[in-house]
Amino acid sequence: MRSRSLLESLGVESLIRGSKIRIGKRVRIQGVPAILSGVAVVIAAAGVVRFVERAAPMLPEGLRELRELWRTVRGERPELNP
Repeated sequence: MRSRSLLESLGVESLIRGSKIRIGKRVRIQGVPAILSGVAVVIAAAGVVRFVERAAPMLPEGLRELRELWRTVRGERPELNP
């Protein structure tokens, strides 16, 4: 009798073998690294969404201040000595 491994008992061995990510012709990730990369992308996307949700209320004020800064930089500078 052969003892079954943890992967065999959970039935995830086929999932690990079938996990593949291809980006173009040069980048190819298979197996566990593909699964970990996928999870990392999902976590990063969740972080970006959370950041955008928190930053969205400040966006109009930030754009207004950016416009005023642009006007100040673009405009003529007043003379210090009259």
